[in-house]
Amino acid sequence: MLVTGGKLKLRPNFSFDFLFERQGTLKPPHMQYDKVSETYQPTFAGRSGFLVRIYNVGMKRIALGRIGFLLGLAALIIAGGVPCSATKPAPGERIISFATDVTVREDTSIEVREEFVIHSEETFFKWGMIRHLPISSNERWDKRFAGEWKDDTGIRVKIIEVTEDGKRISYEHGNGAGYGQLVIGKFNVPVPRGDHTFVIRYLAEGVPRLLGDHDELYWNVLGYYFDLPVQEASVRIHLPAEIPPEDIQTQAYVGRRGENTRLGRDADSESDEKSVDTPSYRATNLTPAQSLSVVAIWPKGFVTAPKMGILSRDRWLLAAPTALFLYYLIVWMKLGPEPAVGSVAVRYDPPVGLSPAAVRYVRTTGSDARTLAAVIAQLAARGCLAIQMQDGAYKLTQLHTDANVVKSLAPEEGRVLEMLFDDRKEIILHPNNGDELNKYSLAIQGQLQKRLDGQFFTRHVGYIILGILASLVAAMSMAMTADGKDTSGALFLTWWFFFCGLILGAILLTSIIPACKLALRGMGGTRQLLIGLGVFAAFGFGFVMVLKQMFQGISPAYTVMLVALVVINVGGAPALKRMTPRGRQAVAEIEGFRTFLQSAEQDRMQRLNTTQDAPQASKEFLPYAIALEVRESWGDRLAEALFATTTSR
Repeated sequence: MLVTGGKLKLRPNFSFDFLFERQGTLKPPHMQYDKVSETYQPTFAGRSGFLVRIYNVGMKRIALGRIGFLLGLAALIIAGGVPCSATKPAPGERIISFATDVTVREDTSIEVREEFVIHSEETFFKWGMIRHLPISSNERWDKRFAGEWKDDTGIRVKIIEVTEDGKRISYEHGNGAGYGQLVIGKFNVPVPRGDHTFVIRYLAEGVPRLLGDHDELYWNVLGYYFDLPVQEASVRIHLPAEIPPEDIQTQAYVGRRGENTRLGRDADSESDEKSVDTPSYRATNLTPAQSLSVVAIWPKGFVTAPKMGILSRDRWLLAAPTALFLYYLIVWMKLGPEPAVGSVAVRYDPPVGLSPAAVRYVRTTGSDARTLAAVIAQLAARGCLAIQMQDGAYKLTQLHTDANVVKSLAPEEGRVLEMLFDDRKEIILHPNNGDELNKYSLAIQGQLQKRLDGQFFTRHVGYIILGILASLVAAMSMAMTADGKDTSGALFLTWWFFFCGLILGAILLTSIIPACKLALRGMGGTRQLLIGLGVFAAFGFGFVMVLKQMFQGISPAYTVMLVALVVINVGGAPALKRMTPRGRQAVAEIEGFRTFLQSAEQDRMQRLNTTQDAPQASKEFLPYAIALEVRESWGDRLAEALFATTTSR
């Protein structure tokens, strides 16, 4: 029920919604607190008495208006419980005939053709022709053949053709809770007086039930929206021709919702002798609240569910992720696989021009807690700071250093030194203070990217951006043309999922996976892994809810398509990273130097860097040993203490 402009109207779906305009509230220009009455009273400058009287009269009118509003609301509620005369069909308004043909296809979908003739007097059909397709649990109420009542029966419909009096006519298919509603022609325009013939053809998926020992179809022909007398209703069931007629069992029922009056093949329901192999039933003189239902049962093996199952509907959408995968595959093949390092010659000095942090960045294409530990060890080795262990933490003290030494530091080392002692001479680095450690790690990552990216390896960002943009355009285009039960929020949900999915994928690649590798190698990273998994789980819950809504409201294939686009972009981006010739040469030199640290000088380094003299941190190769993960006691303890930092890629 709709209240507009003082007039009472009924919506075609007979829902009772009351819309009232909120009355304005009169406010005096000024309020003053009265200590006696402990309330705010209106005050006016100048002509106060006259204005106060106006205010009081206005408030009284508002009070009377509110009383009238409540009385009107009560009257409308009472009227809502009484049948409105506007819903009572005019004499002679009826369904003259309603004929339905249901064709069961071998892929379990059904094609329905409804041809019905109505006589309109512009009372019941005053809003136009509205057909509620019999696909909801309201029509499929019989648990014996339709299962338990559900908000969503899972039946999806595709309209093929709609005609009125032999001419094609426009229509509007509802969504959400009104998915079964089909508005034919213009809404709120009465169907002209007289007889009119409508034909509706549509495909429906998810109607037959494939049970253990047989398959069956249950169909309510009329539904319960046409609250009109029906002179004649008929239904014909067309099953695959391969099914022997003697193996088909059918039965028809007539009655109100909740009633099952079985029909025999007599005056109330007779078989169509013109087509013996086609089960057919007819009922006549149905009252306004009655409908005709039919059940067909046949042996298994003649109807088979699609091979792709729930993805069969809109399976063409899966072409988008397939094309994206082929795109990344073609680009990967064009770039060629990452060439092997080849034979490695032992080096007795670190590669020229590469600091400990740069060595680790080139080797792992990223920076992490061990990178930060190597930078701090390098600063100690250069005499820029002193390190002392203090109750499980590390106390760093700035030392007086020659200006030339500071200038010779690598950019990331100079930046960290500047940040450590910005306004003080001492600082305590605690393993649990992840936020503080992260800012140093991110600063290192920024300096290394600026200096090394493009020289030692390239990420082919252009190809990645092209893949992401193409995926986004494809996803948004499909969202705009999506066909499902509820596609009202498809555009927003698609954009939100795609954007947040890429961010979540970046977190997975740059934080969770590296931390997991460190934890599996017994090198710490557990705290970072738990934080990353917590963030991933929080986002993941929202993602699951969004996916569930799209899965039910749009289609399973659409949901899989969107997830696949995000996954392929996230997984394809790292696969396009390649070393440059200079980078491959640097990797070979780094591996040669690491071999030297692991074998030839291992004993000497362990003697120089025992637990007792470790805090001196003045040995030349110690920072490189930390960066290259050479097992060395003091360096490992420092690196593990700093594993609270974020791994960056």
